[in-house]
Amino acid sequence: MEPRVSRNAMIVGILLVFFGMLSLLQNVGVLSFLSALVWAVAFGAGGAVFLYFFLKNDANWWASIPAGALLGIAMTIGAEKLLPWLPDGFTGAIFLGMLGLGFLAIVLMNRSRWWALIPGGALLSVAATAAFSEVLPDQAVGGVLFLGLAATFGILALLRATPGMRWMFIPAAVLGAMGVLLMTSAAHLAGILWPLVLIGIGIALLFGNRHREIYR
Repeated sequence: MEPRVSRNAMIVGILLVFFGMLSLLQNVGVLSFLSALVWAVAFGAGGAVFLYFFLKNDANWWASIPAGALLGIAMTIGAEKLLPWLPDGFTGAIFLGMLGLGFLAIVLMNRSRWWALIPGGALLSVAATAAFSEVLPDQAVGGVLFLGLAATFGILALLRATPGMRWMFIPAAVLGAMGVLLMTSAAHLAGILWPLVLIGIGIALLFGNRHREIYR
């Protein structure tokens, strides 16, 4: 166990030194020619390294978090430079969404780490709120946040379907009701609301069915 920990610490240290040196050389003018896209590639490469170690060994579950963060930074920089027409809300949601996916990957890799669903679902909910803030009214944007949090608690309750964890259905129901009320306050959003509800129910059923198959 100790050699593995030392190896992981060495990899993180090398990456930190690499990014620190690049930043220092650029700030003092030695590498001032580096463009934002070069930084995107550098962050993407760092994220790929962490992703590799995450997929290689379950003991490296923590590597999924910096992998999501670094890949999110790379994608955000790339979107700002290559897709300048995207609304600010969408580009801002990329980093939060990738970081959230980093947490969700931990759960998908090992269901015993169910706790990672909470920050993952919260981050994805905030990311969806930022993305929809450019196209939906303020009340509806709040509905997106509440529905996302409701889905997080609902899926978590299905994953941890034991008598001691059923209380999670209560905040899921309350948050879901608040989200529906906020979304339906704008009548013209009915065509968006019901597809989202169907998608949420479908995802919950899929997670619940998968959970039953694993522990059958």
